Amino acid sequence: MNLGREIRRFIDQSSAKSSRKLENVRRQLDAIGFPQICDWKRYQWKELLLAALIQYKKIKGDLLVPGKFVVPEGDDQWPRSTWGLKLGSHVNFLRYKRDSLIKYKIKDLDDIGFVWVVADYNWDMLVMPALRHYQEIYGHCNVPQNFVVGEGDENGSSDRWPQELIGYRLGATVNRIRAGSAYAAHVNCDRKKLRALGFYHHSRDHTWAKTILPAFETYHRIYGNCNIDTLFIVPEDEPWPPSTWGMRLGFIARNIRNRGDYFLQVAKDVEKLKKIGFVWNVVATKWENAVMPALNTYVHKYGNSEIPANFVVPCENPWPTPSHGLKLGELATSVSQRKQFIDFIEIDRIQLEALGFFWSPLGLDEINESDEFYL
Repeated sequence: MNLGREIRRFIDQSSAKSSRKLENVRRQLDAIGFPQICDWKRYQWKELLLAALIQYKKIKGDLLVPGKFVVPEGDDQWPRSTWGLKLGSHVNFLRYKRDSLIKYKIKDLDDIGFVWVVADYNWDMLVMPALRHYQEIYGHCNVPQNFVVGEGDENGSSDRWPQELIGYRLGATVNRIRAGSAYAAHVNCDRKKLRALGFYHHSRDHTWAKTILPAFETYHRIYGNCNIDTLFIVPEDEPWPPSTWGMRLGFIARNIRNRGDYFLQVAKDVEKLKKIGFVWNVVATKWENAVMPALNTYVHKYGNSEIPANFVVPCENPWPTPSHGLKLGELATSVSQRKQFIDFIEIDRIQLEALGFFWSPLGLDEINESDEFYL
């Protein structure tokens, strides 16, 4: 005899109709302490799965039940009816079937704080709180990849973290977020909150916004342009922001032009770069702002185009400021010095010849493999 099946059949029948026979059975069950049950499925739900979830939360402090978790047999912490229950599997099923669950189950689960979407819970209870506390403690959200809350804290700030966050691998989580492998929808939804914290989706966003772009803007304020020499290094002095001190700004500018470094950040701030006159083509800028104006000035000052090989543009009027120090004589007398400007020589040939510079096109046979020039 399957006792459980017979009891369930009795409950279903007694709930649907009334008879002397059923009432007699009911009195016998009452006599032995059998509970009054009107809905077997609801009773089973409360005594088994819901009871197990409530006890899990009481023991563990949350409802993040691992998928393989099974209620231990013979453990008096757990209701006897739940022993051996594959709770993790049931939890996964509840999440999967949420839209088709009976309303009372959804209400019961919501009342105990059931976690329907683990990622949502982790984002709201771990990621965002951890980022807020990190920003409060360190003043930024550029979290190192190996950062673990409360571990190896040299500033003695571990006691400033909530206990529930201690041990959380925030650095690894941030790295996964920036790699696009975690919380993409959450990042998009909370973009404004993250920006308010100073969190940048890409680690390069922080470097660009806090150091490189401010350095470019400071260079422009000081020198009136953004034509940065490759060897320029930011001095450790005001008015340069401390975050930029010692930066090899010239190499960074060159790599942005030649290699496409910081492509996404540049694309986002292209108007800001245009406003400060960031130089994309160094050769073109040098030709337009230094070489051609210097050639014009020489001819008008001396009345001829016979520039001595050792002539260097003096740093005084009437010579244009961008041409000061230019080795104009070497450029005028040496084919190899002019080869970097070959395209512009062709473009401005008429103007050059009007000044008296009849420079022949540079042929391939005139290029020596040992020739080197630096932008």
